Amino acid sequence: MLSKRFLHLIAFALLLSWVPFTAAADTRCATVNTDKILKNYKKANDQRKDLLAKRDQHDQRLATLVARRTKVSKAMASLRDEILKQAETTEAREIYRGRADKLVNQYQSLERAINEIENLHLKQAKIDLSIFIQTSLGEIHAMIHQYARDHQYDWIIDTSGRSSSTISPLIYARDAEDITDKILQHINQ
Repeated sequence: MLSKRFLHLIAFALLLSWVPFTAAADTRCATVNTDKILKNYKKANDQRKDLLAKRDQHDQRLATLVARRTKVSKAMASLRDEILKQAETTEAREIYRGRADKLVNQYQSLERAINEIENLHLKQAKIDLSIFIQTSLGEIHAMIHQYARDHQYDWIIDTSGRSSSTISPLIYARDAEDITDKILQHINQ
C-alpha cells in the first residue's frame, strides 16, 4: 500500500501541473509617472486654462467691488472730516447723519457682496478643481490600461510618489521600462 506521504506528493505534483505558471522572466513590467503625464496632457492643459480664465474673471469682479468699497470708505472719511469742521453743534451734526447712514449702508452692502463672491468662488473653484483632477486622471488611467493591454504588459507601476511619504512605492525594478513618454505621445494624439 502506498504511504500517505507519497499520495500527498503525487496530489501536489498533479495540482502543480494544472496551475498555470508564468516565469518571472516572462513578466513584462513598466513604470509610468502620472504627474508628468498630467502636467503635459494637452486636454488637461486646456481645461486648466479655462479654470485660470474663470479665476481671472473672478479677480476682476472682486477688484471692481473692492475699488467701489474703497471709494465709499474714502467718502466716509471725507464726510467725517467735514462734520468735524462744519458741524460744531449736535443739531448741525444731525444734518449729516442721513448721508453718513447711506455711506455706511453702501459700505456694509459692498462688504457682504465681496464676502459672498469670495465664498461662492472658493466653493466653485474646489468643485471645478476636483472634477478636473478626477476627469483628467480617469482619462490618463484608462489610456494607461489600454496601452498596457495593447502592448501586453503585466504590470504598470506609477512612480509619481503618491505614497504617504511622497516617495514612490517603487524603489527598484530590474528591467522595468519607463513608458511615460510613450503614454504622453499616445494620449496627446
